Amino acid sequence: MPSTPTTSSSKRSSIQSSVTRKPWLRASPPPPFGVVALSSGTPFVTAINGEVMPGQWEFQVGPSVGISAGDELWIARCILERITEIAGVVVSFDPKPIEISTIWKHSYKVGEWRPCISKSFEDDVNNHVAFRPPHSYLPICEDSKKPYVGKVFKTLDEAYEFYSMYGHAAGFDTRRGGIKRGKHRQVLYQYFICRREGVKPDSKKDISESSVQKKIRRRKPSTRNGCKARITATLNDDGNYVFTSFSELHNHSLVTEDVRHLMKFNRKMDESHQMIMLKCAKSNIGPVRAFRIFKELVGSFEEVGCTSKDFKNLSYSMNSYADGVDAQLLLDRFLSKRETDEGFKCEYLVDETHKVKSLFWSDAVAVQNYSLFGDAVSFDATYTTNRYDMIFAPFTGKDNHGGCVTFGAGLLTREDVNSYSWILKQFIECIGTAPAMIITDQDPALKIAVENVMPNTRHRFCMWHIMMKLAQKLPNSLREDAELKSEIHSVVWSELDEPVDFERKWTEVLDQYELTDNTWLADMFSLRSYWIPAYFRDLSMSSLFRTTSLSESENSFFRRYLNRNSNLAAFYIHFESAMEAQRHNYKQACIVDQTTVPQLKTHTPLEHHASLIYTRNVFMDIQTEIIEAVDRCRIKSMETDDDEQWYSVDDRSNGVFKVVHIASEETITCSCKKFVMAASAEVISTSNMKSRNKSLMAEALRCIGIAEGNDELADSLLTELKRWAEINSDGAQCLSPASGKQKMFELFYGSKIPSVVIVHPPDAVKTKGSGKRLKSTYEVPAEKAKKPKRRCRKCRRLVRHDSRNCGKVVEEESDEE
Repeated sequence: MPSTPTTSSSKRSSIQSSVTRKPWLRASPPPPFGVVALSSGTPFVTAINGEVMPGQWEFQVGPSVGISAGDELWIARCILERITEIAGVVVSFDPKPIEISTIWKHSYKVGEWRPCISKSFEDDVNNHVAFRPPHSYLPICEDSKKPYVGKVFKTLDEAYEFYSMYGHAAGFDTRRGGIKRGKHRQVLYQYFICRREGVKPDSKKDISESSVQKKIRRRKPSTRNGCKARITATLNDDGNYVFTSFSELHNHSLVTEDVRHLMKFNRKMDESHQMIMLKCAKSNIGPVRAFRIFKELVGSFEEVGCTSKDFKNLSYSMNSYADGVDAQLLLDRFLSKRETDEGFKCEYLVDETHKVKSLFWSDAVAVQNYSLFGDAVSFDATYTTNRYDMIFAPFTGKDNHGGCVTFGAGLLTREDVNSYSWILKQFIECIGTAPAMIITDQDPALKIAVENVMPNTRHRFCMWHIMMKLAQKLPNSLREDAELKSEIHSVVWSELDEPVDFERKWTEVLDQYELTDNTWLADMFSLRSYWIPAYFRDLSMSSLFRTTSLSESENSFFRRYLNRNSNLAAFYIHFESAMEAQRHNYKQACIVDQTTVPQLKTHTPLEHHASLIYTRNVFMDIQTEIIEAVDRCRIKSMETDDDEQWYSVDDRSNGVFKVVHIASEETITCSCKKFVMAASAEVISTSNMKSRNKSLMAEALRCIGIAEGNDELADSLLTELKRWAEINSDGAQCLSPASGKQKMFELFYGSKIPSVVIVHPPDAVKTKGSGKRLKSTYEVPAEKAKKPKRRCRKCRRLVRHDSRNCGKVVEEESDEE
């Protein structure tokens, strides 16, 4: 810019190119054609002259007046850059573009910079590497992979593929740049540029302190640094594309050979990655673990072909695929299963805005299991199993091996009487009959729903939930009384007492410790028919369902497969994986029964006969009873009447019991009723059809296992696989990189995105299990007792308070004492 309006404005500009002669030893060479063309074609470029640096030239703009001086200068630079770009020449406006082997010294006599050329600089010129801008990098690769101006391709994709392969060999990533189309939308030309072209937008503009507090931005580094390396593919008259300009130099270092497998060009999620990700997602295995599994399968990180971040991005895309339509996808999957499986049943409710309120489903195997093991059912809701916080409510029973078996499940948005009544009705309609007993927690809404929907079903409360409150409900003076707790536990948990005996013992304990006025104990006594074992002695399997521990075990099992961030469609996919695992565990227990023989502890025929008719886990419990009976039980008397026989059996630990044997009916009953309360059902046999995909995967892994460690077999197998892929890649509907993600998502969810969405997912649900739980008056002091003591500066004692609240705490402690 001029210092005064009448002074000429000049800007030093230099053009570098590879030169093999020594221009400083003879007369200056002629100016480059770009500078000549600029001066001859633009009226405001008035003069040009050479500089002291070889290959460096200066042009003058002006004289100009005012702001026009800056405009003309920038227009001249823009024209010069365009001319050199077309000619394939690099232009730099740096006043000292060469630093290689050159020592610049200042001459005070002439008042200008003069170069002192060393021998190494002369060698650099001869070797064709010196004349490049500073901090520039020339890609080096095989001549066959290097593009050049004039190279012709049939399609634009072929041209881009060639330039990408060149970038891969040279050590930089590429992307498509600007494009120009003709009247008929045909591509006239397009730039293929370095991936580091451009500059990251400035994110610091207009960021106030309040906005920073609201949103914390990640300190993510930028890959853009303004690289000018590019090539232009132009449409010619023959309909082909030809490289018309090529800027080869980069302003950044190129990727070294040892890390080129991590370049964007080499990181592609192909069919193998998508298949592993798909299988792992169905089993609730996260993307990072899936990446590690794939690494072990292929052998090393270099052979994986992508990074763990690529796996995470694919997982994120999979979850985002069903955003807003996951409820419709789930219902479509239900309807599809109903068409193929007549035993599958499902129902749902929506609100006035067509958002899901409640869901219930069950299949044919679950119904068959209920017919065998459905005497008693445990029902307990669990939380944090999906992104909407809908309440997961499975119906759980106990099979003949002592394991959990699921009869049906549902999702609820509310924990009120109407929601519980609806899901209980759907369960009965699906199963056919109500269970003899159902055990739940003390939810008042659930108690009302069971009474309304299942009037003939015995409703039982979880004893563990009740007894865990005992310590905090007692007076402070009795909270640490171990004898009182022992007596209450012996009265409550006894299964040999009749209701009359329980009421008598309960009253005696309360009178002994003066607890007759305790409100909580009085309330629990009024509800005794809902939780005391004495009132459930006539029900089959009642001793196996005294608590909801079966449901807790079931919930813990499901949490290994369910994900709190899953949408509804993914939730059901994970649920199916969990059910497959549960039924597989049952078959494992069956094979143990069929192939093993238990070890007998006594010589009684009763134990031998029990080992033949009971499953292994049940026999272990019965064997314990038989061993104790042999040591403790004795027959005191026997009476006979026709085909009936009465025995008086003395159990030295629990008293005398009556045993009745009716020969005509082949039945034996005991007054202890433990056999009735712990009855077990027969074995169920289920069969699943083998999937071709499972057989294919198993066979492929077997072949890999055979070839592992044998180079000759491995090469042969690899050759056959490549040949098969080449033959079938055209016609097969495989997961190609272009449409692989879409195809993978459809395989995962079981269907495409529905064109019409009728049912929508619910809003985030606020349930009793959400949020922070309030701690009881018993838990707070218990947690304080675990904290280490420290010395108070005021009272100088080792306590759990400090000087700020010392006086108040001391007064409270004295009041309690």
